[in-house]
Amino acid sequence: MKISKLEIPHLKISNEDIIQAMKKIPGYLDITPSDFLELYNGALAHALERLKSAIKAEHVMETSVVTIDENSSLTDAAKLMADHNVSGLPVMNAQGKVSGILSEKDFLKHMNTQEQPSFMHTILTCLDTSGQCLAHKLKRFKVKEIMSAPPITVTMETPVLEVADILEANRINRVPVLDRQANLAGIIARSDLVRTLS
Repeated sequence: MKISKLEIPHLKISNEDIIQAMKKIPGYLDITPSDFLELYNGALAHALERLKSAIKAEHVMETSVVTIDENSSLTDAAKLMADHNVSGLPVMNAQGKVSGILSEKDFLKHMNTQEQPSFMHTILTCLDTSGQCLAHKLKRFKVKEIMSAPPITVTMETPVLEVADILEANRINRVPVLDRQANLAGIIARSDLVRTLS
């Protein structure tokens, strides 16, 4: 089951709604409408939290994942990312396991002297170097030499709210999802979480 969007209605009920509902229950209820409303709101909040925890990484992950071998050239990696319109790739080692993540940030970091360079800083530097492209020096590197490693990963059973916390805490945009044998099963991007939790 893949959840594309989680619909959570905002329910507001009035005292009259409660009174009419209570009249339909046979027997005598020793509860006031305000007590019932407090109980209802508490139960609804609890149910929504339980529902959010019930949605796991496997429900929202993308299973068609573009990957790259760690010994590939950065030219091949850049072409693959451009062709598939993705900003990051899981990197696979010879054993078929995820050994790192290659992202646009890794390219930017190795094209600049700044610790956290921005895209516009890179553009400005390129414009100031009289036509010498900063990316040219990357041609001699392999993926494993600039990738972020070890990779931050989650399991298929990780709740999506925990995935969101991991992305935020580590300032990353995507996270590979592993199965119980630590094989790549999918990937979750921030956009997947936004669609699910919006």
